[in-house]
Formats: sequence, structure tokens, C-alpha cells
Amino acid sequence: MNRFIRKIVIANTLILFLSPVAAVNSLDTTNKIRFYQTIDENSAHSSADKIDLLSRTLLGTEYIGGSVGEGARGKYDKDPLIRFDVFDCTTFVETILAGVVSSTSADFEANLMRLRYKNAQVSFVSRNHFPSLDWFHNNQATLKDITPDVANGGAKIAKTTIDKAAWYQHISNEVIQCDRPASSDCRLLMSQLHAEGKVFVAEPAYLPYVPLTELFLGTDRHVNQALLDRIPSGSLISMVRPDWPLKQYIGTNMNVSHQGLAIRKNGKLFLRHASLTHKKVTDEGFAEYFSHYPDASSLKGFNVHVLRH
Repeated sequence: MNRFIRKIVIANTLILFLSPVAAVNSLDTTNKIRFYQTIDENSAHSSADKIDLLSRTLLGTEYIGGSVGEGARGKYDKDPLIRFDVFDCTTFVETILAGVVSSTSADFEANLMRLRYKNAQVSFVSRNHFPSLDWFHNNQATLKDITPDVANGGAKIAKTTIDKAAWYQHISNEVIQCDRPASSDCRLLMSQLHAEGKVFVAEPAYLPYVPLTELFLGTDRHVNQALLDRIPSGSLISMVRPDWPLKQYIGTNMNVSHQGLAIRKNGKLFLRHASLTHKKVTDEGFAEYFSHYPDASSLKGFNVHVLRH
């Protein structure tokens, strides 16, 4: 799920899970060094290999939603701009993809900003908050949607209306982390943030997806291995819930609830992702992951993107 939407929902809970600052900084530094070394030592590898190698360095890292922002200079969300000690699903895939497209570690931060923000302009307003409206559209030069090829004629289209203006009005002061929410400064900042959203109009958002009925076939729901074989290792996988009814909670409906990476190991496809369920970056069997969702679930399928180079 988008990191800021989750931040609104569980911001108060996150405090209970935060580690002491010293420990966080130590892990952040250790993971960053290892991640940067992997970028610098594997520049000649294929994108698929680099996705595996880079994401492998972060296996076991803790899941915390809404853990990054625009940094100390940010107007609204002053959470760190980059973190390596904790991830949510989107910050994890953004970090890996930015590392893959970087020739050296010196390129990483700029590439991450290009993925996370429209035109690489770092601000809350220009952040790619919604995958099916912002994130994929603003990264078309980097990512290619191959969902129709994977579905082999069985793809469907998820459609919803993203109401950013209403979403902005639902943002609470936990996101901007006011020391004193009732203070005049905090109220002014919240008023300014809510006003930022008034320039937006509700927009339709579309996203193709592979229905789970194409992955699991027949009354016995056996796995369609031919379909799994069409998913390249290193693909970006987005879990699709068409017109997901969240409006009463966050002001808008959505199409995407989660993201991860497809990794093939010894011929078997896995989902490598920052998992809310397991509270860490982990590998799960790809088909096994989706098998837990019954027909009645709002999760109807998945979208598949790959890097263009």
C-alpha cells in the first residue's frame, strides 16, 4: 500500500515499533554500505541479476509503513529522505529499482528521486503517491507494462477514480509530525497542506492486471505454470484491487494495495517484498502468496512491469 496512505492509518502505532535512534542509525549505515558496494561491484550484470543481488542485501530488514519523507528541509513530511534500516512495500521496490539503474552508487540518490517524485522535484505535492495514477505514469521512460503479454489474452483492466483533493483533506497531523498538534504553527501547516490538495480534480486511473483466475485453473485451482514462466525474474509486481473502496477512510478509492519483486530461484518463482504480515523483507513462493486469497477477496490479480533496459 502507498506509504503515505498507510502513514495516515497507522501513524500512532508506528511509534511502538521504532528502535532506539542509535541502533537505527547503525543498521541504516550498515545496510547502506552493503547496498552501495553491491551497486559498484555489479554494474556489468543484467538488470534481472542486479535486482536479485541488490534486494538480497535487504532481506530481513524490518517493515515499517510511512518511514520516509522529504527530509529535514521538507515543508510537510520531515521523515528522512532515504532509509536503509526499514522499508514499506513501495520504498523497498523504489530503492531496488533506483539501485539497478545506477551505474555507480554516486548515481543512486538522484535516480531514487526520479522514481519517487514527478520530474524529480522533491516535495510532498510532487511525490508519486498513487501507483495507478502517478507512479507508473511518471516512470514510463523507466518501466514497461508487460501485463498483457503475461496474461496471454486474459488480462483485465482495473478502473477507479483517484480523488486527490479529498485525500488531502483526510491527511492528519500525524503525517507532518507536529510536536504540539494544537499549536497555531501546526494548525497553519495543516491548513496549508490541505489547501495544496484543492488544485487537484478527481481523475480516472486504469491498470491492466492478470486475474487470479488465470493463475489458478479449474475447480482444483491448480497453478498455471505456463503463466508463471512468462513472468521475467526481476519484474515489478503490483497487487491489484480494482476500485478498492477506501473513500470513507482516506478520501479516495485505489487500484493497488501492495508491491514487490518477482525473483526466480532454481526454477521457482518467488515474491520478494517488504511484508506487512511478516514485518520484514522476505521471500514467499509466488503462487503460494496469491493462493491465500479466496474468490471473494478484493484482491483480484496482479500487474507486471519490467525495466526498459
